[in-house]
Amino acid sequence: MNRIGIDLVEVERIRDLAEKWGDRFLQRVFSEEEIRYSFRNRDPWPHLAARFAAKEALVKSLGKAFTFREISVENDQDGRPVFRFYGGSEQMVKNLGLKSLEVSLTHTKLSAIAMVAVE
Repeated sequence: MNRIGIDLVEVERIRDLAEKWGDRFLQRVFSEEEIRYSFRNRDPWPHLAARFAAKEALVKSLGKAFTFREISVENDQDGRPVFRFYGGSEQMVKNLGLKSLEVSLTHTKLSAIAMVAVE
């Protein structure tokens, strides 16, 4: 199974949702590690938007529904973004028997894009 998924998110959309729903939104969508990492930056919103886009791109590439809170986009030892799965999402991914799952992120102050490649 070779598939790709891509998603574009406006940074302001994530900021607006967080302002409207507060911690409830952040805790529902992002892992503690994603929140910690993003808020270490002067402007956390592009980083959160990129991680949101990665989760959307993952759903598009696999055609499966996930609980976003059970997916974390973190950095490996070289600084590359990688997915970490927890709970039911971890088992779902194991059952798919994927050879590889790659994610790439980029963002500006206004938008964030993520691409996922699956083999």
